[in-house]
Amino acid sequence: MLFSLHQLSAVAQYEGSASASLGMGHGYTALSQSVMSNAFKNSGKSVNKAANADYLYLGFSHFRGFEELLFNKVLAANGNIDKGKLRSFLTGTRTMYHFDSRAQALGLKSNYLSDILAIGMAWNWEMYHQVSAEKGKVISLRNSIRSNMAKNEVQSKLKKMSEEDRRNWILSFMYNNSMLAQQIKQSGKTSALHKEQLIKTAALAGVPDIAKVSLR
Repeated sequence: MLFSLHQLSAVAQYEGSASASLGMGHGYTALSQSVMSNAFKNSGKSVNKAANADYLYLGFSHFRGFEELLFNKVLAANGNIDKGKLRSFLTGTRTMYHFDSRAQALGLKSNYLSDILAIGMAWNWEMYHQVSAEKGKVISLRNSIRSNMAKNEVQSKLKKMSEEDRRNWILSFMYNNSMLAQQIKQSGKTSALHKEQLIKTAALAGVPDIAKVSLR
């Protein structure tokens, strides 16, 4: 999953005209496409137990460490940015809290990649369509993702990744969504530009048609 951070301005908001990559290519885009392939179309009714490669521990220090990575990346691109506002914006995303609380509400777990991906895609979908996703639909989406992750080609890619690589991969996905949510919250409405950014974020995660799929 190639992480793309829309450049934060001096007021710690997104600007759709620029982006900065954390350089996390390494086949992540292809992996995301494999994991999310037809996930919205498949029923996901039958699913095997989560594979070992699906589990990933994410603690408070990992979120803070990733925010520091983001902070330094943006600062390197724009040395004039207001550091205090940038840190406040990143902390204000409350990424760990949002994914944990959404996982609890859905009966999912925030330490499995398949669950995190389903939670994040549902959040993206809700922000775009401005309606709540149905719990059963999100669980079915998770099941479809988990089925895809059980395929040999995906398991092979995941096992070749270090734990840090897998953690950065999923954290980039989580922060892409939480930062957009924070920016929408600050602006007070979902604009056409926000919708463009939601589509881009979903596409980076392997879902090119978030505007057309349904979770209701």
